[in-house]
Amino acid sequence: MLTATYRWIDRNILELGRELRLSYLPPLMVYMAAGISGLTGIVGTFFVKEYLGLPASFLAALGFWAGIPWALKMPLGHLVDLLWRWKSWLIYLGALLISVSLLIMVGLLSGRVAMAAIMPAEAWFILSTLLAPVGYVLQDAVADAMTVEAVPRVDEKGAPIDPATRKLMNTTMQTLGRVAIIGGSVLVAFINLYLFTGVHRLPPAEIALIYRNVYLMALAIPLISVLGVVSAALIRRRSIRRLRRQGYTRKQVEAMLSPRGEPTPVKR
Repeated sequence: MLTATYRWIDRNILELGRELRLSYLPPLMVYMAAGISGLTGIVGTFFVKEYLGLPASFLAALGFWAGIPWALKMPLGHLVDLLWRWKSWLIYLGALLISVSLLIMVGLLSGRVAMAAIMPAEAWFILSTLLAPVGYVLQDAVADAMTVEAVPRVDEKGAPIDPATRKLMNTTMQTLGRVAIIGGSVLVAFINLYLFTGVHRLPPAEIALIYRNVYLMALAIPLISVLGVVSAALIRRRSIRRLRRQGYTRKQVEAMLSPRGEPTPVKR
């Protein structure tokens, strides 16, 4: 019984770790950032309740508008395909939007009076709420595209990898992506459990400080996704150098590393 259980765990769980490749790391980092995105969820709920007092009907309407970017993920994925060469800039744009959203909340918790002098705190909160999902959707759409690049088309010596092996690698990549998202969510659960245990016994000033620190910690989310893009560029450059040393021309190397096939001919 124990032997059979170990074999199942080894075949279905441990095998994922053995199949992990360096090229898988960049999209996994973006997926991990998506999993960590829930870090500010509890704080946002308490902030609205304790500092803004917005009615439930208003929050429901705001939630509707905040969900629209996710409904547009499919056309955004097509946009990523059209802007394939510059898709890394979409990650940077998403990271910028997420950072601005988080910094707005940091400002509301540490310098609300100064920010309210520019526009009402409720307006700042609305802006923060609408910016974040746009950034997350952009990054998620690009991460899906990055999984295609993460699976190599050739081996270390430049020989083509057979389709069956590449299909298995794609499946592994997608599975690891889900693991990264779930892992980020589990990490968030433990962080929230640690930070908010006994928080109700603290004075309001200390509670606000904890809320602010959570938003500051959440700035790691866009940082992780940006590091994923940077690591993808470094890994690609390393692969180019390796293949060029083996005598392949730059054009041949680009063809080997490009995840995009030849355009399908139009039948007349």
